[in-house]
Amino acid sequence: MSGETFHILQRLAGSGTEKQVVLQCAPLLTGIKLSNLLNVRTDQKEEVFRLFAGTAVSCRVLYEFDGRMSLLLYREDRMRAHLERSDVRRMLDGFGYAGMGIKETLLLLSIRYQEHMDGLRAFPHEIGLLLGYPPVDVAGFMENNGERFLYSGYWKVYGNLAETLKVFEQYDRAREYVIHMAGSGRAIREILAAS
Repeated sequence: MSGETFHILQRLAGSGTEKQVVLQCAPLLTGIKLSNLLNVRTDQKEEVFRLFAGTAVSCRVLYEFDGRMSLLLYREDRMRAHLERSDVRRMLDGFGYAGMGIKETLLLLSIRYQEHMDGLRAFPHEIGLLLGYPPVDVAGFMENNGERFLYSGYWKVYGNLAETLKVFEQYDRAREYVIHMAGSGRAIREILAAS
C-alpha cells in the first residue's frame, strides 16, 4: 500500500465496519474476487448485512461465538459458476459435497467451520475453494501441511506462481482503488455500482 493510500485510509470517514470492509474486501467490491471472509464483532452483523442488502453481494454467517463472527461475503452468480468448474467440483465432491448446489454447499461449510472453531473437527480446507483459491493450491496446502509453498501472499501458492502473482497484483490494485474511492466520499454501494 502506498503512503498516500495509507494516509487516505487513516482519514476515512464512516463507521469502523465500513473501513474494515474497504480494507479487507476490496477485490470482492471491485468484482475481481468471487468471495471474501470478513471477521467482525457480533454487534457489527446488522451493519454488514445492511451495507450489502440489495446488492450483488450476499452474506452468510459461518461462525459466531463470544462476541465475534466470521462472515462469507460472496457474489452468488460468480460463486455458482465457480462451483460448476470441473476441477473445483471434483475436489468438492471429494470433500463430501457431491450433488450439492450453492445453498447446500454453504450450509454444510458453515456447519463444518462452526464445528472446527468449536474444536470438534479438523479445519475444512474446502473453504479455500469457496474463496476462489486455485484447486492446485488448496491440494498443495493440504498435502504439505501448509509448508514448502512457492510463495505466500493472499494464500499460499503451490502451483502456477506467475499467474497467481498477477492475481495478487490485481488484488493490491483493487485495494488501492477502493481506498481512494472511499476516501473521496464514495459509500460501499457506490463502489459496488462503479465496478
